[in-house]
Amino acid sequence: MFLIIILFSMLMKPVKNLLLVLIKGCIGLGAIYGFNIVLKGLGLYVGLNIVNGFIVGILGIPGFLLLYSLAIVDKFL
Repeated sequence: MFLIIILFSMLMKPVKNLLLVLIKGCIGLGAIYGFNIVLKGLGLYVGLNIVNGFIVGILGIPGFLLLYSLAIVDKFL
């Protein structure tokens, strides 16, 4: 019984971290979708895909800004 409790507690931290990344990624994809609607007039667009979701999920706001910075560089250079 004690071994099961130890094993369960060891597996909870990675599962918790994965769930946090997934939740933050979904929120980030929603933010990207909203910004794509707002910035459509300027021709700036960041794709909605799983890679961008993980970038925003792992890096947070800096990842979001990174994606839009790359879109600006791609558009104007």
